[in-house]
Amino acid sequence: MNDRFAAFLSRSRWTCAIMALAYHVRFLQLVDYDAVDAKSPLSKVFYFLTGLGHESFAVVFVLDGIAAGLILLHRRDPGALARHLGAFYRLLLPGLLSGAALDGLGMRFFNQSGIYTNYPDFSTLTLGYSTLLGNAFMLQPFVVPTFGSNGMLYLLSYLFWCCILLHLFLRAGAGGKRRGRIVQTALMALVLILMPAQFLTWAAIWLTGVAVVVVGRSRIWRPSRWLASVGFLSTLVLSRLIGSNSRLLPQPFGTWLVHYKYLLVGAGFALLAWALYPDPTSANWNLSSTAIDGRERRDGASFTFFFHFAVVMLIFACATVLLHQPLMQQPTLLRYAGFAVIVSVTIGITIGIARAFAAVLDRIYIRINPLMKSISLRKLKRE
Repeated sequence: MNDRFAAFLSRSRWTCAIMALAYHVRFLQLVDYDAVDAKSPLSKVFYFLTGLGHESFAVVFVLDGIAAGLILLHRRDPGALARHLGAFYRLLLPGLLSGAALDGLGMRFFNQSGIYTNYPDFSTLTLGYSTLLGNAFMLQPFVVPTFGSNGMLYLLSYLFWCCILLHLFLRAGAGGKRRGRIVQTALMALVLILMPAQFLTWAAIWLTGVAVVVVGRSRIWRPSRWLASVGFLSTLVLSRLIGSNSRLLPQPFGTWLVHYKYLLVGAGFALLAWALYPDPTSANWNLSSTAIDGRERRDGASFTFFFHFAVVMLIFACATVLLHQPLMQQPTLLRYAGFAVIVSVTIGITIGIARAFAAVLDRIYIRINPLMKSISLRKLKRE
């Protein structure tokens, strides 16, 4: 059962990566659905599925919340939180370096069409050293913009600070019952006042993942898998129907519905994860190794999710310059096939980048680890 739940988490992560990638490829390659000249059942299904990019963001936040919740269950392991935070940098540092290289290459040799500088949606491209440093400290988008074409880095920063703030909140509660509650209340007030509304929305989605672990360990009622599956699919359909139409409800409720629809998607997926959560009374119940430390299965999917856009931008820049292919064309069967090729090639490139950097980091660790052990032994002998 634990292996089945771990496989569910892994499949969900990869599905989110592919959905986000498909959303951005379709955005660059084909016109919006409203501008499609000849709508067909195929185009309706294609645009519905490739329109689930932001919904996949919500699922990723729930997945990371589940990982954070599992860390809470293993507080006796002091390295669990450090490993979880380290996994963010295991993604971030290779992503920043590869993104800078790909964006620099595209701007230098394949920007005749102006895709990096003149195209309206990418005119805020930033590759400065101050932006790079700010992103290295997870300060995007609070202090600096996202680095280069990797516009999804703000999501990685949100996840990082969600984990930090939850840890601080729980540590504050350890300072005595009354004093702890005062500190926790002050911390919550500061977060609500200082953090932008967008961060608070995604943090609320992330907390639904933490809640999955909390309620999953209890013996209270849990939904059936069939009911949870229907509920999650319903939230996906509802989110796509809502779109950006704020006139569905009287104001300001219509605007709120558009802004907070991803809360519904996150809650729907959390309901499904709750239904599939392993029975904590099982004799072989142990999720720490599979859900927290199984980074090898997650890194490829996570790297593809967060850092695919620099690869996609370079592919389209090359296509516009070398093949004279304009952006945002009408969908045809041939362009659907081209879409599948671009998605597949991008996945292959991102996995290759992730594995190459992972191999380098592992070699560095192998060389540094004996040195760190020898230093520790010397200190113990002196003591």
